[in-house]
Amino acid sequence: MAEDISYIRKWIKRGLSKDKKTLDFSNKGIDNLIAEELAENVALPDIEILYLHTNKIKDEGLEELANSEFFEPLKELWVYENKIGDNGAVALAESDNVLQLRYLSLYTNRIGDDGAIALANSKNLKNLETLDLSFNRIGDLGAEALAKSTCLKNLKALHLDANRIGFKGMQALAELSGLQNLETLNITYNLVHPQGLALLDNSERLQNLGKVKTDILKAED
Repeated sequence: MAEDISYIRKWIKRGLSKDKKTLDFSNKGIDNLIAEELAENVALPDIEILYLHTNKIKDEGLEELANSEFFEPLKELWVYENKIGDNGAVALAESDNVLQLRYLSLYTNRIGDDGAIALANSKNLKNLETLDLSFNRIGDLGAEALAKSTCLKNLKALHLDANRIGFKGMQALAELSGLQNLETLNITYNLVHPQGLALLDNSERLQNLGKVKTDILKAED
């Protein structure tokens, strides 16, 4: 078995920072099989930041990782530019190993409404401060769930740019009945709906945030 995972040991040696708090596994060609190897063989209790972006991880691979000790100490998780869909997002949301996460980057994946709803309703992600879901497949239902979320109590930044959000989702985000600590919202490059954009532009709730990006506001800058 030592020979089988020797490449993982080499990755760790090359990717681990001097303070042992950051591990870079980005752009390694990691697929589901390798993700399973990582889940079964890697436990680094001191790491706080993990880069897994720009790989080939799908839902099954992320589920294996989310249910492993590998994720337990993490405060930042970067898994953008993979092939993760709704089931992978659900696995993250339901994992007991993400309790310390503050930053979660999932942009440029295949996450739709079901995944966004699971993340919005996750009690395990209560400490999350930044959630990047840009360049996915989230529509109105997912946007509504996030806008009404009472579970993501500490979320300060939400990125939903380049999804499939239309009028109902924009309406919910304009009202923003949840996410009471939100400071930054990005919803550019979604479905162009004039009434929805107007609601976002005129929202008193959003005007009280520190930074909001919509297509209307961008055009005025």
